[in-house]
Amino acid sequence: MEILDRYLNFIRLLLPRAKQQDIIAELSEDLRGQMADQEAELGRPLNQAEIEAVLKRCGHPLMVAARYQSQQALIGVPFYPLYIFALKLVQWVLFPLLLVVGVAVALFRVHPFLNMAGAIGDAIASALYMVGLITVIFIVLERLQVKLSFLDDWKPSELPKLPVVPDQKLIPRSDSIGGFIGCAAFLSWWTGILHIPQTPKLEFLNPIPADFFWPVLALFAAEMALHAVNLFLPWWTRRRAAVRVLFDVCALALSVALMRVWPWFAFTLQGVSPDKLAQVEQIVNLTLYLCVLGTGLGYGIRLLQDMRRALGKAPFANPLVSWFGGAQSR
Repeated sequence: MEILDRYLNFIRLLLPRAKQQDIIAELSEDLRGQMADQEAELGRPLNQAEIEAVLKRCGHPLMVAARYQSQQALIGVPFYPLYIFALKLVQWVLFPLLLVVGVAVALFRVHPFLNMAGAIGDAIASALYMVGLITVIFIVLERLQVKLSFLDDWKPSELPKLPVVPDQKLIPRSDSIGGFIGCAAFLSWWTGILHIPQTPKLEFLNPIPADFFWPVLALFAAEMALHAVNLFLPWWTRRRAAVRVLFDVCALALSVALMRVWPWFAFTLQGVSPDKLAQVEQIVNLTLYLCVLGTGLGYGIRLLQDMRRALGKAPFANPLVSWFGGAQSR
């Protein structure tokens, strides 16, 4: 039942993360039981209008979620779940957007490191400002007892389509295929089988130390082998997660070691003044440093997820954590 799934997914988004699974399971069982009883009474499957009537009797997702929230002094029902939803938008949409745009702009300024620190501070300040503004707005709405008419006049069929939470033990084959191809492409370049076109009259100096060649080769070869196993056995086991914990630790160690020998590249280019060349070198090395830093952070998050799998626990369900840590799997 697509409408029921959309209804439950919308409620899930508004619930405390620790209680989501139990509450949704309880609601799903109750609603499906009501629909089954009504179908038995009518002697036929329910049509869409009758399914919507069952959901409307249960209540708007905001009101249903509010039943499972702790009592709030400043912001109460029905505003509190909507307030939490607005804060989540600031946390997972506005703040990352401000941060990425600010850092990207800072990279092309005269003093990238100083401007980057300022951009991070501005993003944090803007997010805090929005949190304060949203809080004040909802307190005012609470004090004025504004009636939210959409809580009464709503249609389950108009709820947004949200992604269904996947089974955390299953490994999408698309991830395994993408990860295998990505590792193979990197190893082809790393071993010199695949060459990137050279820029004429461009000479590189101080490349990445040769000591990194074999550790990186071994790590990506092992990752490629694991992706191959996951392709044919697409589910997580505690033993397989423990193996990937070793990969995560090695990747983190390599990332730290690589950042310790930064900057990695210097180059000469005919016809370019030393000042402009130094600025280009700084931008290139800083960009590569941020890439390695982001990769190391991703492996750190993936390490936490894999440790939980290895201990027989479910990985963290936070969307940003799942995406950032999962990005290293591909």
